[in-house]
Amino acid sequence: MSLDNPFVALEPAIIAACANHEKDNFTVPGYRRLISFANYIIKFGDSRCFSSEVQMHDHFAKVTEKDLTAPRVPLIYHSFKHGHLTFAIIEPLQLIPVAEDIFVQKVADAVLWMYSQTCPAGVTLGPLGSGFAWHEVFKDYRAPLPFTSIVALEKYLNVAVSLQQRRQKDLANISISGERLMLTQSDMDPSNFGIDDTGRVVIFDFCEIGWLPESLANYTLLCTGQFASKVGARVFGDHLDSVRASSNLASLVQVKVLLCMAARPTLGLDKDGNRISKNDGSMVGRV
Repeated sequence: MSLDNPFVALEPAIIAACANHEKDNFTVPGYRRLISFANYIIKFGDSRCFSSEVQMHDHFAKVTEKDLTAPRVPLIYHSFKHGHLTFAIIEPLQLIPVAEDIFVQKVADAVLWMYSQTCPAGVTLGPLGSGFAWHEVFKDYRAPLPFTSIVALEKYLNVAVSLQQRRQKDLANISISGERLMLTQSDMDPSNFGIDDTGRVVIFDFCEIGWLPESLANYTLLCTGQFASKVGARVFGDHLDSVRASSNLASLVQVKVLLCMAARPTLGLDKDGNRISKNDGSMVGRV
């Protein structure tokens, strides 16, 4: 047992409490791997996905802790692995209700702050670590491949566009290779934000936060629901109409339709966006 980290002593009890939570609630609609334990918030998940979320969350909690002008991110006091699961002990926060107009503006401010965060070296798309990119346009919201570049993603998206062009001749190809990467919350649900008791906006849930090309970030704000659209109107301001008019947005909407129905969401491509050769013993995916 570590003498320097008092949270290590809580690990066995946390593992047991989370196991009971999973057993009792796994079939409940809307079930989440999240519990309250000893005045802390415990979140857990499969390490192959959740470890990158913990890395992202911890990184930005430390960044925002030192900058009171930034949004607030709850601190991760301790994380650990047990079997195939990773567990995180998270700081509980006291939230306050505010008027909708104030809440929307503060979330817009948080989004603009995220957009200002430079993509670090070693991250191509998506989160820190080895996690896949998340976005609504992908089938089941998760990128089907660990794309090696924006160009690879652009190739992938345009294969989907080409398939949709059989029915919609005027659908434009997607051009994102020259776009900057923007730190994006791809799940713009109001529950992923809050206001603490000092009036500071809080960012929760880093599961679907990662760096994405600007057009995909814009899609999230303008094409994924009423709350996101309200935030988008504050983010884009006088530029809202020009952003909405982008052919990339119209094409991404159609890409989502196709990928939702795709039997093989990789579309027969590899992580570089190139078609998999039949000589490699693989079949090009059918949609």
